[in-house]
Amino acid sequence: MGFFRILALSLLLSPALFAASPFEMFLHRSFEPDSGVQYVSLLSNGGYYLVSAGGVETYVVDASNGSIVDGIPALTALLEQDAKNRDSFDSKLSSAIAFPSQANAAKQANESKCLQYIGDDGDPGCTDKQTCIVSCYSSPQCSLIIQAGGFIEAMMGWDDGRKAYSSLLSAYSDGIDSIRADPAQIDRKISILQNLSALASNLTQSTLFLTKDDPGCSGKNATLRCYEYCPKIDYSSSLISSEIQGLASLKLTLSKVANQRARAEAIVESGAENDAYLSSRGRDYENFRLKMLNGIRSLKAQSAELAETVNDSSIAPMISGLENISALSQNLSGAGNYRQALALRQQFDSLSNNASAAIGSDGKRYSALVQAMNGYSDKVASSAWLIGNASASAHLSQLASLKANYTAPLTPAKISDASAALSGLSAALDAEISSKAVSAGNSSAPPPSPPSSQPLLPCLPALILPPALIFAFARGRRRV
Repeated sequence: MGFFRILALSLLLSPALFAASPFEMFLHRSFEPDSGVQYVSLLSNGGYYLVSAGGVETYVVDASNGSIVDGIPALTALLEQDAKNRDSFDSKLSSAIAFPSQANAAKQANESKCLQYIGDDGDPGCTDKQTCIVSCYSSPQCSLIIQAGGFIEAMMGWDDGRKAYSSLLSAYSDGIDSIRADPAQIDRKISILQNLSALASNLTQSTLFLTKDDPGCSGKNATLRCYEYCPKIDYSSSLISSEIQGLASLKLTLSKVANQRARAEAIVESGAENDAYLSSRGRDYENFRLKMLNGIRSLKAQSAELAETVNDSSIAPMISGLENISALSQNLSGAGNYRQALALRQQFDSLSNNASAAIGSDGKRYSALVQAMNGYSDKVASSAWLIGNASASAHLSQLASLKANYTAPLTPAKISDASAALSGLSAALDAEISSKAVSAGNSSAPPPSPPSSQPLLPCLPALILPPALIFAFARGRRRV
């Protein structure tokens, strides 16, 4: 699969500090120090490198001038050639095409001798039992053994087999060039070779060739009558097996070749994405840096304003975390790792939103408490004619005590406690108002009229806030 090389540390230095090649210059300007760049030389004509970043194939680069190959047809051709060369496609193809002539050559010498020995080298030769007997008698040495039991049958069996072998070789040779690009044709040739392999195995076991040293030919366990008449013939069993594997490899290579256009398209797309990132990263980071600066400044101001009324210990660590993110992004960008720096955006936004939400929630809860207290005071004042000045004075005294116990700045827990206590006071006031209203309704005397000019409990004046303070309470920025 070729050799991989990790991008050298020297590539991270300024090209002006060393004599950089065009390819090294390309790597320096196209990738950041932490990009995890690797490259491999393509096994194709010319010096081309396939460059990956973070495991993603991104460019094919002409090493001679540092330019990228961006045309899909040209890139596909390079990748196809590389895939074939890595699998030794051409040599395997040549071997597959040359196989028939090699098989014929391997068997030719001894097969010719055997045909002479059985008198089958003439015309028409051995075609059936009668002609085979005639052929055998034409050879002096064959005529001496023809009466041996089973010899004619062995002779005929071998002759039929060798003819079938030649027929299969011819079928294999027919249209052999089609295996260059057609996987279906490769499957057909493999099928022929598998049949040829079985036939070759049978032919080598012909009793015409077997000797007393072959299994089953001698001894008490002998099962065959072996004639040792012809020299053993090489029917290329091992070569056939090798060619079957070679054809299977050719088919696999063709499947790889078929995928190279899609691969080329993916490389072009990845390269375009990296180009787009390089062209915008400076602007994107500057926008992010200003966003962090302004966001932290704003949250600090909001936190300082909130601190006058609410003491929330969770806010300061969040702001500190945002400052840490900002510092980290500056360190990363300073080292040239803009991609890592920009990857902090989501983390910053999430933490910033949490801090802003906490400040807003605290302010709203405090403002709601202030408004509830003022509402309670107004309700006491408006119901004093019904519950009486003494009772109204008691309720306002309880409110005053509540305010004294919960002075700003309050923690979120204290706001919850004060709100709960105020709810209890309000419930008690509502119960008393309801009870007095029922009593007044059951009395024969007319209910007292609400006073119109008499001031309510001069010793406990109603809470009347100036407009400016009411506006401040609404924003949650004043002390209770």
